[in-house]
Amino acid sequence: MKKIMKLKKIKRQFLIRAGLWLALLVIIIGVFFVLKQPKEINEASLTKETAQSCLMRKIDGVCIENKESQDLWPVALMIDNNPEAWPQNGLSQAQVVYNTLVEGGTTRIMAVFASTEKIKKIGPIRSSRPYYLNWVKELDALYGHSGGSPEALEKIIKEEILNLEEITSYGPKYFYRDKNKLAPHNLFTDSEKINRARQDWELNNKATTYVARKFNQNNSFAIGQEIKKISIDYAAGQLFDVGYQYQTSTEDFIRYQNNDLQIDANDKEAIKIKNIIVQIVPEEKHLDELDRLSIETIGTGTAMFLSQGKLIKGTWQKKFISEPTKFFDSSQQEIIFTPGNIWIEIVPGEREIKIE
Repeated sequence: MKKIMKLKKIKRQFLIRAGLWLALLVIIIGVFFVLKQPKEINEASLTKETAQSCLMRKIDGVCIENKESQDLWPVALMIDNNPEAWPQNGLSQAQVVYNTLVEGGTTRIMAVFASTEKIKKIGPIRSSRPYYLNWVKELDALYGHSGGSPEALEKIIKEEILNLEEITSYGPKYFYRDKNKLAPHNLFTDSEKINRARQDWELNNKATTYVARKFNQNNSFAIGQEIKKISIDYAAGQLFDVGYQYQTSTEDFIRYQNNDLQIDANDKEAIKIKNIIVQIVPEEKHLDELDRLSIETIGTGTAMFLSQGKLIKGTWQKKFISEPTKFFDSSQQEIIFTPGNIWIEIVPGEREIKIE
């Protein structure tokens, strides 16, 4: 009997101790969650505060520290794309780049700069063509060039383009000739000179009026088609054909031209691109014996959009010259781009476009 009572006592003591340990465990868990909760709230608040405090640059959606660069007046520069000009300077620091055909089956680039970054050399600078002015006008950009076709020069006056013309008395203030290169592939500028032009045109303290594209890390491309490469056949031969290849390690595309990696001569590094637009426009018209072109960029058409290793098919729309070109997916929702630079390939007619 005594033995049974002893066993009951031991069992009761065991249950009491187990209950105490269980209560202690519950208290410890409760304290842990109480202590953790404020931290999680603080972290969430910090993330929200960081998002709210981000100064998003208007032209490309990039978060910046310098408020001066948040809405800096864009400067659009005509860039030589003749093989004698390769590799060009400064393209990796442009926020938006346009590329399309000019006469003779060649292509020409227009690069838009709207940041306070120092760029030691930009160019070579070349002449204007009228259809590029449709993009200049929608940004109301200060337009840097060296001459142009008669139609382009007339359109600059008619549309009241902010005209940063090299072939004027003030040209040497904003452009210079590199004596180590042959004309006409030797005209350059830099960020210091174009900032001086902004100041002289009294643009530094003016807010831009162009309608910005939409940017967000949580963007339209989550549902896109996986893509590794895209190539565009612009003309006979391969000299001006371009290609883009996605780099998973850096989450951007690198550009090829004439099957060679395109680099920026300023740093000898490959040009990296966050967003690509392939805008299909009507077939070009050949106007005269100099093979000057007419390319229609006002209207509607199909387009492809590439970012984050994904491709979306959709449409573009531009109703008149000063209206922004808008881009939509197949559901007619406006494309939301990844923050970063945009390269726009304007492809006339039914030229071959390969997707891998």
